[in-house]
Amino acid sequence: MLLYYFLLFISFFLIAYCIKSFRNYFYALAESSLSLVNSLLINIDEDEKVKLVQKQNNILLLALLKVALVITSSAILGSIPCYLYMFYFGIGYADINLTSHEAITAISIGSTIGFLIPINRSKTEGYSELSQLLHRLVLNNYAVAYRLFKLELKQLKKHPPTSDEKFLIVSGLARAGTTSLMNKLAESDQYTSLNYSNMPFLTSPNIWKKFYKPKENKQKERSHKDGILIGLSSNEALEEYFFKMLSKDSYIKENSLIQYELTENNYRDYLNYQRVILNNSDKTYLAKNNNFALRYKSIRTFNKAFTIIFMFREPISHAASLLEKHKEFIELQKNDGFILEYMNWLGHHEFGFNQKPFQFKNTPQKYSESKESIDYWLQIWINYYTHLLTIDNQNTIFVEYNDYCIAPNATLNSIQNQLGYKGTFSEISAYNNTRDLNYNYSQDLKETAYAIFNELKGLKIDTLTKK
Repeated sequence: MLLYYFLLFISFFLIAYCIKSFRNYFYALAESSLSLVNSLLINIDEDEKVKLVQKQNNILLLALLKVALVITSSAILGSIPCYLYMFYFGIGYADINLTSHEAITAISIGSTIGFLIPINRSKTEGYSELSQLLHRLVLNNYAVAYRLFKLELKQLKKHPPTSDEKFLIVSGLARAGTTSLMNKLAESDQYTSLNYSNMPFLTSPNIWKKFYKPKENKQKERSHKDGILIGLSSNEALEEYFFKMLSKDSYIKENSLIQYELTENNYRDYLNYQRVILNNSDKTYLAKNNNFALRYKSIRTFNKAFTIIFMFREPISHAASLLEKHKEFIELQKNDGFILEYMNWLGHHEFGFNQKPFQFKNTPQKYSESKESIDYWLQIWINYYTHLLTIDNQNTIFVEYNDYCIAPNATLNSIQNQLGYKGTFSEISAYNNTRDLNYNYSQDLKETAYAIFNELKGLKIDTLTKK
């Protein structure tokens, strides 16, 4: 009988191991199931919806068939040891006992070890496979995300919205110091912002908090490798997902991010989203969003009261930093495809395989250089900051990166004075950013960039004279 129990152990070990080996089929079934629900919730023309639902239903049926094949194949493979035992000893199914303590123990141990035995996993630091699946389920389905947002809003119904439409946005081209500035501002008790603990339920963070209550806040250097430490309580540029959801990615084209206009209903949704994040507190909504320029003029037509801080940096060092991060993220995404997925969800197209430049209506730009050339990134810089010079300056603050580096505390105080707030911050040390600028770049591009840079310096907030 020991042989029988051993073979029973082997059989269920094989079943469990095979199912685990083909677990991606089960993940695909979960994703296709929610995608079908999402297609049923989408507010589109009925004929289009019918076609979409049929398409998603076919995908779901195929996924279900694959799972059924995996289960069936695993069961057949797992039954071979027991079948050979029955054949060798000439016994039938009626003689097999699966309910004895010994049989149940063999089945339990075999199944457990089969599921626990290590299998090569994709290299994704900090995100388990189930965590990745949860992110895909939540962030890939805009209609579901919007329903969750409306559910959050319904819970706030007892607290009518304030007529005060003031909020604060920190923006600028990537690598201009926006993350650091936003996090320092968030240190005061005046602001509320999205943070990593809200992922992936960015449209329903308060519902998510009821289920997800992390106790630890271990910090590590972010993937940019720029010395900024992040943890679950760290604020980050996460609100862009909301705009992606509202627009259904309509502003994200194959090779660019285009300027567009929000509808008034979209704008009201955005204010209500801020209410969800604030969760009935009397604080000010704060967000870092480097894509905000794409819809700045549109939002400003609805709201003259909000404040935006645009950060800018000396163009050659800024372009060099962008180029270096682009190369680094290319390598990161080669080794870990989830990083690319993650960045796409959040609308981070600053660098990496899916890097996309901005295209503004009044300053259309053609990019003639390779992304491996610093001239390409100088063109990115020129395009972006040329556009910023065309916006009105009402409630708009320009902050120079170098001022923030060499006099961070004075810069923060100047910003707070201009905003009319009296927040307190921990002291921050000056930072001397020394960068090797041994690049071959176009002198014409340099001259154009510096002309824009000097105009921006004329608009910037006065920081060094304030103590």
